[in-house]
Amino acid sequence: MKFKMGVYIGMSVILIAGGSLLIAKGKDAVSQAESRKQGILEAEQKTIMYDKSPGTVVLVNKGIGDAVQKGEVLIKVKPAEGAEADVLAPDTGQISKIVVKPGDQIAQGVPVAIVQKSAYYTDLYIQEGEIQKLAVHQSVKVHFPYLDRPDQVNGVVASVAAAPQFASLRMSRERGQADLSMFLVRISVDASSDLLPGMTAEVNLDELAD
Repeated sequence: MKFKMGVYIGMSVILIAGGSLLIAKGKDAVSQAESRKQGILEAEQKTIMYDKSPGTVVLVNKGIGDAVQKGEVLIKVKPAEGAEADVLAPDTGQISKIVVKPGDQIAQGVPVAIVQKSAYYTDLYIQEGEIQKLAVHQSVKVHFPYLDRPDQVNGVVASVAAAPQFASLRMSRERGQADLSMFLVRISVDASSDLLPGMTAEVNLDELAD
């Protein structure tokens, strides 16, 4: 019994000492978790509007899921008068929605398709004590922790909110302790064949220079 008690006490001392060392270095489990900011990978989308004279759709050149290049003809429309009008892809990407078909009558100003651009982004909420580590146009590494293989891609800070979006309530309220203000930061991410919208994206603030 005394031997077991000694073992337990020894393990407790080791754990406490190790935890104290990590805390002293600012690398305890809590601080590590706080430095890793996660968001959801999103794809930028562009709604294509028909901006010419009313007419009849005579050709739909692409379907849902098809790849498209910027400037490529998506739809041809025959106005009541004049030559056919082409609706062009405004960006390179993938067709995510087509809302017209041959024979449809369309008017000026109606949406005809949605293109999912070949550009991704993720929105992160950063505490006010960490926001000074990030600046617009700054390069950052974006990790994707749930891929089958560890992966990271280059990202760029696209925007930083000029004012806090909300206050994060602290777990405990100490005397004179205010809630934490959170700032919205958007990170643009390089497209990759391994990445899909909806994946978890992570930025480790400890990797950034103060």
